[in-house]
Amino acid sequence: MTRSPLTHEDALTIHPLSTNLLHKRQDIGSPFSPVDDQFTPHDPPVNWCALGDSYTAGPGTGADYDTDKRCARNVGSYAVQMEAEFPFNVTNDLDFIACSGGTSTDTLVQARDLVPQDRHDFMVTTVGGNDIGFDDIAIECLIKAGIFPGDCDVTLATAKALLASPNFETNIHAVYDAVFAKMKDDRHYQLYHIFYHRFFSDVSNPASDWCNRKTFAIVNPRLTRALRGKLNSLADALNKRLEEVAENYIRKQQGKASWSQGSRLIAINPDRLTNDKGEEYALFDGHRFCEPGVTSLRDPSVWFFATIAKDSLEKRQLPEFATQTFHPRSVGFRAIKRVLQESLQKNRPAEG
Repeated sequence: MTRSPLTHEDALTIHPLSTNLLHKRQDIGSPFSPVDDQFTPHDPPVNWCALGDSYTAGPGTGADYDTDKRCARNVGSYAVQMEAEFPFNVTNDLDFIACSGGTSTDTLVQARDLVPQDRHDFMVTTVGGNDIGFDDIAIECLIKAGIFPGDCDVTLATAKALLASPNFETNIHAVYDAVFAKMKDDRHYQLYHIFYHRFFSDVSNPASDWCNRKTFAIVNPRLTRALRGKLNSLADALNKRLEEVAENYIRKQQGKASWSQGSRLIAINPDRLTNDKGEEYALFDGHRFCEPGVTSLRDPSVWFFATIAKDSLEKRQLPEFATQTFHPRSVGFRAIKRVLQESLQKNRPAEG
């Protein structure tokens, strides 16, 4: 887009998401080395598309990407960062159409109406969070609850019901179908689905209890261990459900020739990665709200936007100033970019 101004049977046997979800942890500040592209079945550039919701659009992260203020696409998004630091030694062409606030229905429309036929080699998305009102939950439970008691519990209950509904999986699968319908029916054409993050550090660690008396609002609600635990549990449930949804979709592709040498859907759960020793960790570990040893919700080490926070000198106006709250800052998206770079190199290997 031009900017304005394993075999399938074997893969299922070993649970494909266990391999596709786990990545080697690296220092995101270290230089990343691109490799030669020996996977894409045509001459450069590699064409790719970033679609979905605000966790791809990147509201608040630097200058506007284009003139569409409603979608709040910013240059600090992982997509724009990876456009400039592509993991392969070839030119690349990004279509950046993610839109803040987008649900699975909105993302389906993006894929159906804005994605050209047979243009893209791979697509990247974040989708599913707004289907359960993930952003609304943060606002209700972390800001408004001090004024309207009870809203948080009602909102959480509603989110859990939506997450358990069969429609949740049906709607995400419809997005997958729409994306793959716009790409060539060949194993070289892939979709990368990135999941979401816990907002808070481990609530079982007493060293995080300094946060019990803190608030994102003027007075209430306080960030008690109980409240933080509820929101972390919901994030975990959302990511677990997305894992199930993706794995079920992969199973449905059994017998299709273009899926016979491995999954074309790669799911990335940033809260379930592995380090060099094979130990699980989460990408934002040490950089969430209420980390031990930190005394401010707006500490520079935190990779999420707090309320009334800025990522750069760029002026922010409503609604973007509100939209960015509880979303990754540019440095958080830098970490997501690194995981995506690694996943692309792993899942688009050199072919003999």
